[in-house]
Amino acid sequence: MEIVATGTDDVTASLDDGVLVVTLDRPEVRNALSLPLLEGLAAALDVASGSAEVRALVLTGARGAFCAGGDVGLMAAGRSIFGAADDPDGRATAQADLQRRTVVRLRELAKPTIAMIPGPAVGAGLALALACDVRYAASSAVLMTGFGRVGLAGDFGCSWLLHDLVGRAVARELLYSSAAVPADVALARGLVNGVHPDDELVEQTMRVARRFARVPAPAVAVMAATSDLVPALSFAEACDRDAEEHVRLTATPEHRALVQALVARR
Repeated sequence: MEIVATGTDDVTASLDDGVLVVTLDRPEVRNALSLPLLEGLAAALDVASGSAEVRALVLTGARGAFCAGGDVGLMAAGRSIFGAADDPDGRATAQADLQRRTVVRLRELAKPTIAMIPGPAVGAGLALALACDVRYAASSAVLMTGFGRVGLAGDFGCSWLLHDLVGRAVARELLYSSAAVPADVALARGLVNGVHPDDELVEQTMRVARRFARVPAPAVAVMAATSDLVPALSFAEACDRDAEEHVRLTATPEHRALVQALVARR
């Protein structure tokens, strides 16, 4: 296992068997956002994007929580991690920049990403989970938008991600109600891909992550790009694109090696 530097104690990262495990680590506040945490996450995503050794990423939280979102204690004190209260334009610019370097970067990463949710995922923390390709939750985990409870509408792209994942009606219900959604209900509504007993979450998630990591990078990149293009393409256009990419990928050394190995096993 290789420890990956993030520049902060608020985020730890380690690389093992092609899987980069990134852990949000502020357990005293259920891994709520801080400026160092977001900078550390951005640094980890830089590594994930730039290193050929990273073939899949797992995002999780320390000690029984995923991420509580914004630090309510700071909000109550009228403070923000993004800048001074009397400089709203500066705060908005700083937040937009960090959102692009974290949740947008995570959503657009052309490698398999998994949110491993051991406990509460709230607000911007929920958005980070939704930005991953797939999500696996512990049976005791809860998901919640939470913004309405503090008089906010949402940030880190949470509204967009919810709408993209579960549709307009369910997204608005979750946003308006700020209701805590238990893991089994989240599974039924399509918010997570699977639910595991708390003591099996890491083992089951890492098993899937290692399987994802074995898919050659060129194929993964095409899968991700094709998925993102679905809303903009007709079915016929998608089929045409599939043909072009299929032919291109058959010429890659990764494809040839895997096919030859499969034939040899048979």
